[in-house]
Amino acid sequence: MSEYIAGKKMILADTSLFFVAIFWGSNFVIMKEALELIEPFTYLGLRFSLAALILAPFFWRRLIGAKVKDYLAGGLIGLFLFSGFAFQTVGLLYTTPAKSGFITGTAVVIVPFLYYFITRRSPGWWAFLGGGLAAAGLYMLAADQVTGFNPGDALTLVSAFLFAAHLIAIAINCRKRDPIVLAVAQIAFTGLASFAIAFVFEPAASMLQQPLLIWGAILYAVIFCTIGAFVTQNIAQRYTPPTHAVLILSLEAVFAGIFSYLFWEELFTLQKLSGALLILAGIMVAEMRPYLAAKIATRRAGLIKRGIPPFS
Repeated sequence: MSEYIAGKKMILADTSLFFVAIFWGSNFVIMKEALELIEPFTYLGLRFSLAALILAPFFWRRLIGAKVKDYLAGGLIGLFLFSGFAFQTVGLLYTTPAKSGFITGTAVVIVPFLYYFITRRSPGWWAFLGGGLAAAGLYMLAADQVTGFNPGDALTLVSAFLFAAHLIAIAINCRKRDPIVLAVAQIAFTGLASFAIAFVFEPAASMLQQPLLIWGAILYAVIFCTIGAFVTQNIAQRYTPPTHAVLILSLEAVFAGIFSYLFWEELFTLQKLSGALLILAGIMVAEMRPYLAAKIATRRAGLIKRGIPPFS
């Protein structure tokens, strides 16, 4: 009975993460439209500051009782989060939503390589194979036959590395720090840093006098893509393996392409489609490794227990 309940919870968790991927993927198109009317750092400042202001009252006791080291860790994580969104958002001005989504998705393949430079532990040949597939797909998807990568593609690729660093920073700190404080701190840091840049480089942008369409896009990002996504992810990952979570969330890139095709009228050539499929294959190869390794280990243990030499 307990296994049935656990399995049911895992299905519900996976389903909720699937919807997070849908919201994140759809936001590439919505943000692309919004950036036609609002400056990028003003958009980020409003999005993340509002999210922090809404979250803070719900967790004020934990925020007041948190240690200084929790906030310092949250600030460091927020620095990577802010930098990632800054490069991604500015890059989106010069590229398409689908390409932005797929290039950003390569962060899950970059993670093992950055982690190796920090820990000096090899990610294994699965990660190298996945990275090679993703790199080939990235070139086919985003490279222009005449000019190579355009500025938007290059900026988005930088954001993928920064988002990978953001994931590593969370992995290092989440077990010894309050995850709620880390979440609120990084969101607040991103909002404040975005406003600081906006005041310097976007002095003509009005913070409050924005068209109604802009406020709709900002509220969508705040409620569904920031608050809803972060809270859902934290709860869902209690009931589903990390391999499930990362693989499902990597579908963000697929939904970015679907929504870009439906609402941005972006057409995929055979080369672009092949590149997108290679990137997804690279993500799946890299992220399925722990799951397959566990299956192989279980099978070996079962054979040894029955007195049968493994792989005989």
